[in-house]
Amino acid sequence: MDKPIKTLLILGCGYVGSKLAAACVAQGMKIKATVRKQEAADRLIQQGFDVVINDDPALLDTQWLSNCDAILDSIPLSYDAQRKPFETQSSWVQPLVKKLPNLKWAGYLSATSVYADSDGAWIDEASTHFSASPRGKQRIKAEQAWFDSAAPAEIFRLAGIYGDERNIVNKLMDGGYKTVAWQPAHYSNRIHVDDIIAALLAAMQKPEAKRIINLSDDEPCSHQDYVCQLAEIIGAPQPIILTPEQAEKEMSAAYLDFFRDNKRISNRKLHKLLLPKLKYPNFRQAFVKKP
Repeated sequence: MDKPIKTLLILGCGYVGSKLAAACVAQGMKIKATVRKQEAADRLIQQGFDVVINDDPALLDTQWLSNCDAILDSIPLSYDAQRKPFETQSSWVQPLVKKLPNLKWAGYLSATSVYADSDGAWIDEASTHFSASPRGKQRIKAEQAWFDSAAPAEIFRLAGIYGDERNIVNKLMDGGYKTVAWQPAHYSNRIHVDDIIAALLAAMQKPEAKRIINLSDDEPCSHQDYVCQLAEIIGAPQPIILTPEQAEKEMSAAYLDFFRDNKRISNRKLHKLLLPKLKYPNFRQAFVKKP
């Protein structure tokens, strides 16, 4: 990028967004952010960010937006009264982008849930084998809304996010955690929040419109292996291992769907273009205490 980004607008500034904001400020950028609740706004204001409470980005004040030259959309899917997910981007991306004529970079935080189950096969960004699930379909719609806009947008498909403040350590320590022993094993994917932030910062320095990048670590593994190894590392009781038949009786359909999914997300493009090495190439390195 010829000129560095000066002001980043973060829509839906939650867990990832607030960490990115802090990292950007450390690099000399200014931050503007939107949230939906006063409590969240208060926390961000205390950190010195310029924050507004907003449910519809199309209505953001043009003057407030005038100096923003980059934007990150971290707004999650919304859910109706029947818990059916829907995206909102198709209603506000176009009018918002018209208020941001000087954009140098735009990013949308999507999810690897856009990919269909692959029976454990590797999936990269070229895959068009998309999920038929409501969440997957709505994520694709949001991605397309950004690509159809005039913004120099790129998409980041995130695996399961974890970090120091967001993980299952407390659930494991409480005991009685249940997982499923699939045969053969079903792969799941994850990424540490610090590596997400590093990837986004790198992308801002080397922007590429229409780019799609998977953000996942180097070692997909079964959820069973994940929780059992993590329990051992942190000294928690070992999880309860259920057969698929037992899980059908004891777990909700939505929760069981999470365990049933089976795919390995390739991060080769991430390594090639943005991050040659991850800070946490696997979850073990994130939880093993350094001497």
